[in-house]
Amino acid sequence: MDLQAYCRCLRQQLEELELLESIYYGPRELQLLDASVVADFNEFVRSESQTPLRSHLEYIIKLSLPCKSSVDVRVELPHLYPLLELARISVHSALLDKANTEHLKQQIENYLAKQRSDPGEPYIYQLLIWLQEQIETLLLRPASELPAVPEEQPKVVQLERLWIYSHHIKSSSKRQELIRQARQLQLSGFSRPGKPGIICVEGEQEQVQEYWRSIRALRWQKISLVRTELCRKRRFEQFTEQLFNDGTDGDEGPINMAQFIKFLEAHGTGYMKSEFFGFT
Repeated sequence: MDLQAYCRCLRQQLEELELLESIYYGPRELQLLDASVVADFNEFVRSESQTPLRSHLEYIIKLSLPCKSSVDVRVELPHLYPLLELARISVHSALLDKANTEHLKQQIENYLAKQRSDPGEPYIYQLLIWLQEQIETLLLRPASELPAVPEEQPKVVQLERLWIYSHHIKSSSKRQELIRQARQLQLSGFSRPGKPGIICVEGEQEQVQEYWRSIRALRWQKISLVRTELCRKRRFEQFTEQLFNDGTDGDEGPINMAQFIKFLEAHGTGYMKSEFFGFT
């Protein structure tokens, strides 16, 4: 994901918000959870900054229902909505019992899944119109007519490990962001700054993919996935920065191959030396 496409997503989010504000303009009909995000987005798009954004656009829209009642719809937009990521939608109301809430949650997931087939255009307003119709219909239906809510099954945790190669990692802000993102998403692994730059990250698959989307959106001369692995357990306890050099040239010194291979073998990943450098 290049900077141009990243900025395009942010512009679309801002334009869509402006449209919604012109429609839901009544008292407390649309509430921004953090109004400063709009200014941050505008500044980022205007200057095409390389400093990654940390905040997301989040707002609550109050949908009016018959009998002077209402429901709150919370909208959370990842930075790459609507091009690569789906909006996160939740509905909060005392009017909906557990059966209705679960049924509506499934309906929303189905609606959002359909958006994957036609990415690129914002859809929050269309979703709100559809959502209002669904809620009004649900409130008129007796609970006995709703499909039975299936018993929740234990969640199967799928672990994934990514090996990433970069032409170089020198920027101190980028180095800090690699560590911050990994720890925020509860991932483990390591990053090796300098030239070349090497990143290994592992954890729950959803969080690993979120990490890859986030760091790929930063400005790189070259960055690519070397290997993707589905795994049963983690090889690393936490995410750390590893230099793998003798320290004579500071953080940007050439990689000490013996240190690097010893580190990989100590964590049961010695097979990666051939992936990166072509020898066994």
